[in-house]
Amino acid sequence: MSRRSLVLTWFGVAVVACGAYLWFFGIQTFLVLEARNTARKLPFVEQTPVALADSSISKAPGRKVSYVGYEFEIPWTDVDEEKTKIVGGNKAIVAFRSGNVLTVWSSLPQEFMNYLLEEGKLDREALREIYGDEALQSDYDFKRLILETTPDKITVFAPRKTAVGQGVLLIVKAISTPGDPESGIFEVRTKGFKGFQYGRPQGPPKRLSVELFSEDGHLDLIFDQKKDGPAVISQADINRVVQTIHKLPVDMAVRNEGMHK
Repeated sequence: MSRRSLVLTWFGVAVVACGAYLWFFGIQTFLVLEARNTARKLPFVEQTPVALADSSISKAPGRKVSYVGYEFEIPWTDVDEEKTKIVGGNKAIVAFRSGNVLTVWSSLPQEFMNYLLEEGKLDREALREIYGDEALQSDYDFKRLILETTPDKITVFAPRKTAVGQGVLLIVKAISTPGDPESGIFEVRTKGFKGFQYGRPQGPPKRLSVELFSEDGHLDLIFDQKKDGPAVISQADINRVVQTIHKLPVDMAVRNEGMHK
C-alpha cells in the first residue's frame, strides 16, 4: 500500500472513530466541558453540604417574636417596629435599630418543585425516570439532590440520560443557590425542620441565607448585617433563631398577624 493510500485509510478510520465518538459521547463531552466552565466561574458548585462546625446558641438578651405563622427567639432587643413590615402576607422584613435586617419568608410545601415544573415546562414522570422516586418526595429531597451534584459527577462515559440529568441539576444549583455559598454550604437540623445554611458569618459581612423544610411548610431566613454596624451577627445568633422556630396554631397565627398590621 502506498503512503498516500495509507494516509487516506487512516484518515477514514479517524473520521469514522470521531463520528462514532460524537454519536455516543458527544453530548456527554459537551456537558463535561460546560460543567468545568461553570466551576471556573462559580467555584461553589463543587461544594456539597457539610455539618456546621459551630452549634452554640447565643445567650444574649433577646425576645420571642412571631411572624408569618411562625414563632422564634431573636438574640436582639432593638427591633425597629416602625420599619418592620409584612409583605404579601407571607414575608416579614424585621428591621433593627442597629441597621441589621432579618427577612422571614414562608411558602407552601412542594412550592420549589412545582415552580421548577411549571417554569421549566417539565414533566414530573420524566423527572421521576431520571432522578428516581426518592428525590421527588419533597422539596428538601430534591434540593439535597441538587446541592450534592458536582461537576465531577458528569462524566464522558455516563449514559446520555444520566449526564443530561446531572447537567440540569448543576445548572439549577448554579442559578438558584442563595446567600453566600462560596463560604460554605451547611446542613441544618432542628426538632421540626431540616435544611441548609448558605454561607457563614464573616467580615466584611455578606447576606447569609438559611432554608428550612418541614412536612407542612418551607421557610427562608435571610440575615443582612449592616457594614460597620454596631451589632455583628454570629453563628450562635443564627443558631438561636433557627433552633427555636416552630409553627403556630392557625388561630394564634391569625391573631398575631393582626397585631403586626
